[in-house]
Amino acid sequence: MQCSFCCKEIECPKDILNAKKHMCHVCFQDKIEKSSYEDLKDVHVDYPTEDFIEETANRMVNKMIDEVFPKLWSERKNELKEMSKKDLAYDMFGTGAYIALSTLMKLLHQKEVKEQKEAKNT
Repeated sequence: MQCSFCCKEIECPKDILNAKKHMCHVCFQDKIEKSSYEDLKDVHVDYPTEDFIEETANRMVNKMIDEVFPKLWSERKNELKEMSKKDLAYDMFGTGAYIALSTLMKLLHQKEVKEQKEAKNT
């Protein structure tokens, strides 16, 4: 199977062979970055899991930085300005690590609860 946009060789599961178009992950990323979604309806995207996780995490972190940091800065700027660079870096790294770890733990817990409910229903 070839990407309908750049003709690069891609993988396609048998049950998706009938998709109107097929796209490699590089072309997909390009479309997303350009906010060009009109060509994405009924398109199968061959996206390697490792790349998908990394690129999705990167996009999500960048969005969080753009949205959360200005609020954090406006709420704590006086306190943060008084801290040494090392203390500031330590505080911000710790806050980020805490948010990441707590979110991961919540997601894993939700997944476990869902799996337990599904197991009871079967």
